[in-house]
Amino acid sequence: MTSSIPTNIITGFLGVGKTTVIKHLLAHKPEQENWAVLVNEFGEVGIDGALLREDGTMVKEIPGGCMCCTAGLPMQVGLTQLLRTQKFDRLLIEPTGLGHPLEVIQTLLNSFQGVLELKACLTLIDPRHFSSERHVSNEIFRQQLDVADVIVASKTDLASESDLQAMNKQLKTWQLDERPVTQAEQGKLSAHWLNLPHNQHIPLPSHAHHHGGDYPAATLATPSEEQPITEKHNQGQGYFSCGWAIHPAQVFSLTPTFSWINGLGCDRLKAVLITDQGIIALNLADGVVKMLELDECEDSRLEIIHHQPLDWAKLGAQMRECLIE
Repeated sequence: MTSSIPTNIITGFLGVGKTTVIKHLLAHKPEQENWAVLVNEFGEVGIDGALLREDGTMVKEIPGGCMCCTAGLPMQVGLTQLLRTQKFDRLLIEPTGLGHPLEVIQTLLNSFQGVLELKACLTLIDPRHFSSERHVSNEIFRQQLDVADVIVASKTDLASESDLQAMNKQLKTWQLDERPVTQAEQGKLSAHWLNLPHNQHIPLPSHAHHHGGDYPAATLATPSEEQPITEKHNQGQGYFSCGWAIHPAQVFSLTPTFSWINGLGCDRLKAVLITDQGIIALNLADGVVKMLELDECEDSRLEIIHHQPLDWAKLGAQMRECLIE
């Protein structure tokens, strides 16, 4: 009899470093094991998959909002496709930072019992978010903590002492201070946390939620020589996004691109770009831009997310100015 596949949900709000932690876990997994990742993004163009495939990991992307909407259908389809692709020894699920982890749990328990064994849910937190009323009052932010079997504090090196005090005070107020709490500096997290059991801390929802969006982002046209740049928008949970997919013949000039991104006032930006200095991943969160070299990608992709609608046409024009003519 085939045993169930250990499965972990790694959740957390926008920009807390979920993908970075997952990349570290994949890089330090047992050599003889094959792991897979199901990744869900709020935006429509799908960028995290390119980052996670670097080491040959099996990755299934579900872009375009919360994958657990419409009774978990997008997630069920994505997981079924992944399970049919190849055998693997562990599954990591990265929901969008604006998704409902409780419904992800419900889908796993209702539709994949006996196939997947839900282990510890890890919730990443940025201590600085506990000094922000916009985060603390957000229902999804709270639910991500409620489902946590392990709370993982990231970016602690950027947090002030008052941020850490606010975090500890809020965790105690929400009666979460007895949950295991650890840190992930630069995304480094020990894999032993994955083997802890999952406990159902709060009841599963009695009905599926719906907050708009279509499934999946199939309506995003693939860029072509005739239409080298395609664009797609999304909104939900109080956030707005615009994403662009750019034909590989279009090459970015890295220096002006980096300067442009560094000056943007948005909550989140992710990009995988073909540039005059190679294939580069750019990540903007909390006003800090990080850059990573990649080996390959099919095309360039860039996504901007903000808690208010931005002048997408102007931003698109600025992005085009970074292309080499």
